[in-house]
Amino acid sequence: MPIRIRTTADELAPHKHLVIPADGGEILGVVLDEQGAIPTRGRFAAWSPKAGTRNGQMGFYHSLDEAADAIGALFEPGSTTPEPPGPAAPEWRTLKGVTTPFDVLGVRDDRGRILLASDRRTPTGGPITVVRLEMRNGLRRGKTADGAEVNFSGTASKYWVVASDN
Repeated sequence: MPIRIRTTADELAPHKHLVIPADGGEILGVVLDEQGAIPTRGRFAAWSPKAGTRNGQMGFYHSLDEAADAIGALFEPGSTTPEPPGPAAPEWRTLKGVTTPFDVLGVRDDRGRILLASDRRTPTGGPITVVRLEMRNGLRRGKTADGAEVNFSGTASKYWVVASDN
């Protein structure tokens, strides 16, 4: 059974309708009134963070009620509290602006050396936590908690970084 919902227009953007539980609470989704849009696909675009798509888009509907009901159908009664965020996804980036501690993806070889993931298309390896980062002779070098050294090849090189608060 879907949750009971209501819609309210955004005061600053009247074409935007917020979908909230009937008894109040967190915003469940947004319906945009695309006046003059392609009539065959529907005038109302629905978006919700719980939608199964990459960017939360749900689809287009011919009425505001249809779009709001589609958002409400995603939620069960009592499930409107947001889920805690999962672990941060690795990002292919430079180390500029990253603060320690942070994780970088790589592996340790049989001699204990750290080899960083270098395929820009696919993150490989496991997280290696760098607790100290410094510049020495134009190269960035990191240290792990157990004292192992991580050699980063240059200041503009990119790595698979998992930074929680950068």
